[in-house]
This record gives sequence, C-alpha cells and structure tokens, in this order.
Amino acid sequence: QAPGLSALEAERPPPAMARWRPSPLPMLLLLTALLLCLPARASSSGEVDPGGGVGLLPGAAVATAEGAQPKVEVPKAGGVIEDLLHWGIQNSDPARLQELIRKYQEKNLTLKDVYGQEVIDAMFIDESAAIRQLIGDIKEFRNATVADEDVEAALDRLEEFVEQIDNAGNLHRMGGLAPLLDLGLLEGAERGPEVRAKALLVLGVATQNNPPVQEDVLTLEGLGRLAARLPRCSPGGGGGDAGGDAGGDSAAFCGKLLFAASALVKNNASIQAQASDVGIFGWMMGPGIAHPSLAVAKKAMGTLETVLAQSPELPLLAKLSASTAMQASVADTLLAHIRGKTSAEESDTDAPEKALRLVGRLLALRPMLFPADFQPALAAAAAEARARCERAFAAGDELCEALVGLAAQADLALTARDIGDDEL
Repeated sequence: QAPGLSALEAERPPPAMARWRPSPLPMLLLLTALLLCLPARASSSGEVDPGGGVGLLPGAAVATAEGAQPKVEVPKAGGVIEDLLHWGIQNSDPARLQELIRKYQEKNLTLKDVYGQEVIDAMFIDESAAIRQLIGDIKEFRNATVADEDVEAALDRLEEFVEQIDNAGNLHRMGGLAPLLDLGLLEGAERGPEVRAKALLVLGVATQNNPPVQEDVLTLEGLGRLAARLPRCSPGGGGGDAGGDAGGDSAAFCGKLLFAASALVKNNASIQAQASDVGIFGWMMGPGIAHPSLAVAKKAMGTLETVLAQSPELPLLAKLSASTAMQASVADTLLAHIRGKTSAEESDTDAPEKALRLVGRLLALRPMLFPADFQPALAAAAAEARARCERAFAAGDELCEALVGLAAQADLALTARDIGDDEL
C-alpha cells in the first residue's frame, strides 16, 4: 500500500484501468494476423515480394535484404493502435512473413481458421450481452448449487464493465441493481461475507459520480437500506473485529458498505439531505470516525468533509453545535487520528490528513465548535503528527509540510474566534 493511501482507495484500480478492455493477448493476435495476412505480390521469378503487402501500410518500408528489419516511421498521431502496429512491423521477421503469406494465400485461410471462434469472440465482444449474462449469473446467488467462487467471479467481471459510465447507466434497465442490493444487504442471504462485500463494492463503483444511477438506487430504496445496515458496523454491533459475529458485520464488509453509501450521497445535495434524515451522517460522525478499522474511519472522515463542503447547512452541524458532549467526543477522536494513535505505521499520513481536513471544514462552517482547550491540544497533536511523518520520510517532506499547513489553517480559525469586535 502506498504511503498516505487508504486501504479502500488502494484496492481501487488506477485511472488508466477505469474502463474494461479485452485481454491484450487477443488484440496482439489480431495485430499479428493482420500483418501476416496482408496481400503479397509475386515476382516474375515466383518469389513472394513482401513489399507487395507490407508496403501498402502508410509509412511502412520493407527490408531489401533477407533478415533485415523493416524501417518504419514512428506514427505521430492516432494512439495506441498505431503504436502497436508500428511495433509489430518493426519487430517482424521478413523471412517468416514470406513463408506465412504464401501459406495463407495457398490455403485461403481466415482469422477464424487460424485462431478459432473463441479468440474472435474475445476481440469483438458484445458488451450488452455479456453484462446481461453476468447479471443472470449473479441473480442465482440464492441457488445453493452455485458456488461462492462463481458468484464472486461474475461480480468481478461485472465490476470491470460498470467502471465505464454508460454501462453503469444501463445496469438498472438490465435488471442488475436490485440483485446487487439484495445480495449485499438482505438478511439470510446464503453467501459468505466476502461475496456480499463484493456486491456492495460493485454497487458503489456503478453509483459513484453517476447521477442517473444514484436516482435508480433511490427508486429501489437503496439509501434507507444502506442506512439501516450501518448500526451493525458500530463497535457495539460487532463490526470492530475482523470476521464479525452474529451481532454485527466484519470490518471488511463495513468498509464496502460505507463505500457504497458514500458513492450514493456524494455530489448530490438532494440525496445528501435524505441521507441526513435517515441518520447516515450522524453515524459517520459518531461510530464511523471512531471505528476500530482505520480504513472505515478514514472513509467516514473523508466522506463527511466532502459532503459538508457540498452541503454546508446539513442538520448534523446544528446537532453538533448544540451538544457539548458530542463536540468533546468528536474532538477526542479526531485528535487521536491526528496524533497517529490509530495508525499502524508512521508512514501513514492519510488518517492525520483526513482528520485535519475535517477539523478545518467544521471550523470554517462553525467557528465556535469545540471546547476552549481544543486549540492547544490540536497544536500538540499536529506537532506529534509532523514528528511521526518526518521520522518516516524526512524533514521538509511535502507530505509532512501538507500536515503542517492544514494544522496552521485550523489554528488560525481557532485564534480568530477569540478576537473581540473591538480588536478588529
């Protein structure tokens, strides 16, 4: 796991993999086949002239001596396909090409003849048909004869598809959202926690930053169902251990549950208001940020900071302002994260950063929050966070300086609230 990267974020694919692609092997086979099947021109002596085929390609030049590699100008535009084509030609064997071109011409071979229908299907896949098939497989989760591994494999494959926003947008119309919610949340589902957590992960991937899918989930009462499950992730609900028990859910499951809830509420003020009404943000500000699983706590802090920036008038703030006990509890929890008391390694700056950002957001919206002794306690916690960071990296490292900057902003807000009107 990279320094400063949460466990939930680390498990997500990088942006370059955000859209599902066929396996590179069939694509390379297609490229090779195209190169080998280019038309050849026979000379008067009966020899096959490779220039008759390869020379038809734009920018291509062929070898004039056996064994020499063709010199091809590197494409200046067109993307990865042209780059692959260039690589294929540049690294081809002219002698082998002559032999195979003659073979292809004499036997009138096609791609299907050489590589089989399975490879052709892999290269020219019907995404809609594949998604419908996967949805059908997932709907069989109540069938005891279907192994967990098969359901999870279908979920893995579906996740690849719904990372593409258009495929995610079609998921409800194809009947795919309801089984994800059912598998992830229904009591008595005959599946293990890993499979159910995977269903929630796929639901979150399909929902995040996709307003039409968010609305589809609402029509299935997904927001209320996700909220109703959160109490089972409270420390008293059994969600603090690794595997969970009869009274609660495991930390791994709770992480995926919180991911799905976060994906549903982000960037949508209307849904955020509804989420506040059903207690999602209250849970995050209480058991969520104090969860024994650091991954869950960091997700709760990050989601709260984002949502408060987007909906600064959430009722949660009024409730927090009115309760000194709640303020003290939140302050103690956030200070513990800043000091690193909840981080396993000194190189993990993600928890202190998220805690400092949430402190700064709360003070920006409600400057009078937190007791009078919070400012010196914050300064001490920030100094400890800086020392931990510099031990893990180096003095002046940008990660450490970022923590210092966030702490300074919060300290400035706390100082400003003590300045009287006559001093302004």
